[in-house]
Amino acid sequence: MSRHVKFGIRMHQHGYNFDDLKRVWTQADRLGYHSATLYDLLNAPALECWTALSALAALTERIRLTPLVLGNTYRPPALLAKMSSTLDVISGGRLELGIGAGGGTGDHRASGLHFPSTAERVRMLEEAVELIKRSWTEPKATFQGKYYSLDGSINEPKPVQMPHPPVLIGGHGETHLLRSVAGHADICNIGFEMTLEEHRSKMEIVRRHCDGFGRDLSEIEITHNTRVVIAESEQEFESLAVQGAASANVSLADYKRSLSGAIAGTPEQCIQQLSSYIGEGIHYFFVLFPDPIPDASLDLFAKEVMSHFT
Repeated sequence: MSRHVKFGIRMHQHGYNFDDLKRVWTQADRLGYHSATLYDLLNAPALECWTALSALAALTERIRLTPLVLGNTYRPPALLAKMSSTLDVISGGRLELGIGAGGGTGDHRASGLHFPSTAERVRMLEEAVELIKRSWTEPKATFQGKYYSLDGSINEPKPVQMPHPPVLIGGHGETHLLRSVAGHADICNIGFEMTLEEHRSKMEIVRRHCDGFGRDLSEIEITHNTRVVIAESEQEFESLAVQGAASANVSLADYKRSLSGAIAGTPEQCIQQLSSYIGEGIHYFFVLFPDPIPDASLDLFAKEVMSHFT
């Protein structure tokens, strides 16, 4: 597993028109961010994830395209296999297929979709990932599961990445989802602003599941999701905190306490905070900047923080 430290822009496209997305993605591409993400919800006032990713692929050159995460229940996996192969081809091999067990009850109900139990949705996810990988790699894919099947399915052209695009499995469940991570994921994305102790606890569960699949935990890339609030100086950070508190309609003290799990402060302070996670073997960070994402923050983080780790 590569020890290179990577940073992805975590975006929630609600409130962004396509020109806004283009601004953020093209700047992130130019600055050397590893990836950028969009979320996947049907019942939301936001551009649809997959269509937007395809358009952004044509406007960027290096940044990796990461849906974070696709709801498995929204699309037949045979269709998703074809869509993802196509996106990997048109992007020149830049897809990271982020997928999860599927949204929430409200999103499904509003969209007229059945919403199975968590355990069943996770089993569906596992079948879907296996089917997709076969479709990516076999000339004529055949698969027979409880929920999905293929019978001599041809998926051409194949993805550019070999043996296939990395599969990121994301979500929050511990009982069922972490087993899926152990059995099927190349990249693991769980929780938000977890402490190091929380990471250790989750990864110990994944490690035990890995034993059952005959895998080593080191085969799975672990990620960390975090907000980033960055300023060139402590004085400027104080000004940002005042603005953040006013926007959230809370006291300055409460706002600062709310940042206890975030990467926040001057570039030097951000480097120190990130280093504790890197020391624990976490080398891939999805960073969530305040909305609307400021050009200055993207630039400062890339030039003063990312550059320290590359």
